[in-house]
Amino acid sequence: MILIVLLTFGETTIRIKSPLDVYTKIYETVPFYRFVNSTEGIGQDYIKELLSTTLESTNTNIQNFLNAPMVFYSDKNYSVGELFNPNYFNLLFDMIVNSKGIAIYSTEYEVFNEIFTKIFGANKVSDDLYTLEERNFTVQKNDDGLFLNMAPTTYDNNSKGLVSGSLENILNENKRWDFYFTVDSRTLKATFESKDYRGAQNNFDLTILENKKIFGEVLNIEKLDKTNFSAYFENFLMPLDDESKNVIGFIANSIKEEEFIAISSQSISNNELNLFFETSIDTYKLKEFAEERNMEEGKVGTYNYYLWSNQSVENQIYLYFTEDEFIFSNVLPNRMNVYLSEIPRFKNTKFYGEIERKEGLDNLLILDISNYLSKNFYGSLDSWIIKEEYDNDGMYTVEMKIR
Repeated sequence: MILIVLLTFGETTIRIKSPLDVYTKIYETVPFYRFVNSTEGIGQDYIKELLSTTLESTNTNIQNFLNAPMVFYSDKNYSVGELFNPNYFNLLFDMIVNSKGIAIYSTEYEVFNEIFTKIFGANKVSDDLYTLEERNFTVQKNDDGLFLNMAPTTYDNNSKGLVSGSLENILNENKRWDFYFTVDSRTLKATFESKDYRGAQNNFDLTILENKKIFGEVLNIEKLDKTNFSAYFENFLMPLDDESKNVIGFIANSIKEEEFIAISSQSISNNELNLFFETSIDTYKLKEFAEERNMEEGKVGTYNYYLWSNQSVENQIYLYFTEDEFIFSNVLPNRMNVYLSEIPRFKNTKFYGEIERKEGLDNLLILDISNYLSKNFYGSLDSWIIKEEYDNDGMYTVEMKIR
């Protein structure tokens, strides 16, 4: 089941304390997983009914099997997206067929046989040999449990969470990461830790943004060096010609601070883009630059603005600015006025209190999927994902929450 199995042999190991607990505490409790697996979502809640109607084993024996610890070993590097995929049945199947070894610490041998053949479609060749997806699975049994394609071992009951283990490539580098998943207050929390990975070493304090108006469904917050402004800007708004590049260079040279917080804000449901830069800009130079080019100007609340792109361009870009902040945006002034007047300050948003680390952050990602689920699945659900990155005394930590 999506988080039911996490793996690693040489590189990937996934320990599940109890598949049944994972299902109950994650898929039936965390709002996002509960909704997506309901009939309104992808409808995976039929799995429980499938088990009860397909298997001939007693309910007690099935419960015993599903409560037993399981450990998966694999050479496959699973991405964060794969680990959080709510289609748990497909992910579990993938983990089985890509495993190097599987340890199931249960002596409910008949339940295993039924689930492996009737649910996952394996072919039983003999009592100790199965085939699935053109792979052979040799089974050894003893008083500790069943062992597929591996020698019997005893269970190490030192895992921190419902699911735990180790893998590589969490942040696209070949570094080892240990991880564990827990659930608290209907929120799934995943913690990834590495002694080998080193972050950007360019951290910031989130409290600086407490009173800011920051909006958007996808927020990515980081600290930016002035010399990297142009490259950062071009990740979102590619210059169309040499003049556009000169304009970007002008802005970079007009920024007063050497380092500052940058926030990219994007929408899932439309093409809105906002780039917030928490730094002051030389407004005298800016005014001269705009007047030379006869840029359209105006005012929205406490923000002045210029129509920064050519008026003939289809997707127009505006520059909104105050004394200590400027925003590049494709949001029209009347719409921007609504955002700046109605959106709560960052400290009063539903996300701020969920962010555990307010100081020394390397990166913060906030993904609000409430509107997306409402529009695409016609369900009312307050759902979000938060990812924090920081160095914790030499242990680089990536902490994710899903609700």
